Amino acid sequence: MRAGVVRTGTSVRSGLATTSYVLEKNRRRLLVLGVLIVAVLGLVGARDTVEGIAGFIAYAPLLGVQLMFAVMFMIVQFGALFWFLSRPRKYVVTPDDPQIGLTFDNYRGQPDLLDHARSTVRILQGVKEFELRGGEMPKGMLLSGSPGTGKTFLASCIAAEAGIPFIYVDASSLTSMFLGIDALIMNSLFRQARGYGRKYASAGMRGACILFMDELDSIGYSRGGVQGGQQQVGMMAGGMFGGGRLGLNAMLNQMDSLGALVEDRYSRRILRWLGLVRGPVPPKPVVFVIGATNRPEVLDPALTRPGRLDRTIVVHEPDADGRRDIVEHYLSLKAHDPEIPLDLMVADSIGWTPIMIKTIINEALIAAHDDGRSALTYKDWLNAADARTLGIKQPIRSWNVADRRDTAYHEAGHAVAARYLQPENRIAKATIIRRGHALGYVQPMPKEERTSHNAKQIETEIMVGLAGRGAEEVFFGAQRTGAASDLQSATLRALLYVAQFAMGPTKLVAPVAPPTSPPMPYQRAANDLLDQLHVETTRLLKEKQAAVRAVAEALIQRDELIADELEEVFQAAEAEHPELRKPFERRIVMFKPFLGEHEAESSEWTPPAQEPAVVAAAMGGPGLEPRAGLAADHANAGGSAGPGRRSSGRRRRNGDEAGPERSSPQ
Repeated sequence: MRAGVVRTGTSVRSGLATTSYVLEKNRRRLLVLGVLIVAVLGLVGARDTVEGIAGFIAYAPLLGVQLMFAVMFMIVQFGALFWFLSRPRKYVVTPDDPQIGLTFDNYRGQPDLLDHARSTVRILQGVKEFELRGGEMPKGMLLSGSPGTGKTFLASCIAAEAGIPFIYVDASSLTSMFLGIDALIMNSLFRQARGYGRKYASAGMRGACILFMDELDSIGYSRGGVQGGQQQVGMMAGGMFGGGRLGLNAMLNQMDSLGALVEDRYSRRILRWLGLVRGPVPPKPVVFVIGATNRPEVLDPALTRPGRLDRTIVVHEPDADGRRDIVEHYLSLKAHDPEIPLDLMVADSIGWTPIMIKTIINEALIAAHDDGRSALTYKDWLNAADARTLGIKQPIRSWNVADRRDTAYHEAGHAVAARYLQPENRIAKATIIRRGHALGYVQPMPKEERTSHNAKQIETEIMVGLAGRGAEEVFFGAQRTGAASDLQSATLRALLYVAQFAMGPTKLVAPVAPPTSPPMPYQRAANDLLDQLHVETTRLLKEKQAAVRAVAEALIQRDELIADELEEVFQAAEAEHPELRKPFERRIVMFKPFLGEHEAESSEWTPPAQEPAVVAAAMGGPGLEPRAGLAADHANAGGSAGPGRRSSGRRRRNGDEAGPERSSPQ
């Protein structure tokens, strides 16, 4: 084996020596062969290179055209994209092409607002004359108020009356998901507005254009606080996160900045750069911005400061005179009963907006048309109002007799309490016909508008709310689940009475609105108030049992009683039972001592005896001076404690097997 290995090594060494000898002898020949191969490859490559250069030179114009086409295509593509993204959704009304057809005569119920609008229109129509007198044009006006009060409608009337271009734009369309597009949109919008003002300016006049932004809070909300922090995140991320509020910045710049003194038309910029135009920049047309919002508190202070939105007008719900004007105006456009009671319609619509009144009148006419009549009546008006606020009529065809009786007595309790405790109110309707979730309801309506409520009024409102439960206890001797919502409403009013209006045992105010709750001492005081008022309500219903029974039986027979029909039932009951005419004298509320959060309540305290004179004084009659805080009108209850369009009603609760629920459907 070892001999075989030796022979293999010897053979390898012999082969290598032979190869080395051959390469050494033929080195020159191999070098020449390599040079020839390189030369051939070089010639072939040079030929291809020359042919390539020649081909490039030959086709260079075509390649240039193709390259230019690709570049132009990209430019056009991006230009079209940015043009599309920068187009705000706007509607333009010009003096020579009126599209609205409205005048100030169409705006009813707010004469003071019309005076402000006419003043604005006069200034805009005579910009140059106003400035020659030393006046400075206002930059804008903010219209704020509840939804439906007529902010947009007022702007539409201004557009028709002004005789100058008017641009309507939804402020939400001025935002964009791409960085910088919102600023591009805003600048484009103001440039177009100035263009319209310049186009329709009279000879020698500066020109003006009205730019109306609806729902201004969608773009003008404050940059500070939590929302501002969120927008800063969007600005850092860019792209899909909203662009960092550049639209608002652009709007602020357009309304009041150095840009007002700088030429914004590219043609004049070029001419000025070429030296063909010299001198100061001609004054730009006025762009008067009108913003409308339901939430003025969220707007950026830089937007609402003087010099931008100079005027701030709060558009309230119309008062009694305004509602009468609105009702008469819309009734004149509809076929209606000439004997329709306007006074009742005006009283029914307390707190309504103009659009609400218009809608209810139109719904009333629809109901009359469906019934085969040619004119609407007051009953159509009431049914339309109920359908709008509570829901359409849905009578229960196979209603249990006992439940029907319970509901009738429940609503009769509300009606009797309202009749004898609230002479300042009238009862518009009592019904046991189901509407929406309400199985029945009573509608006490104020005869006159009130902007504040005293302690006595809030107490009587609580008693009216508790009267449904009280009627159940007096006539059936049991408490039922139907009064749950009534009790919730009464509890809220009691907490407001004690904690927010400071009408209870302390003048300290505590929060009531959810999710917070007042401290335990306030809750004890509210419970004390409810207990005493419940006792008084039960005593009232026992004294007026005949009236409760008369109203309940009438409801069982007729299902629904309108104001006059209900009054006839009361008068008939009083004629049969003269003792019903005796005024009810209720005791005043006496609170226990106000305890601290951790103080124990004493069981030895008893309310002092009350003389009739004290009771009469608390109710507003002759006698001793009432306790401070009960008769004094020192609390502005607003809409929380006031009746408004309050309805005490009975509702059905889903899954309630113990019986239908009675509640206030408000």
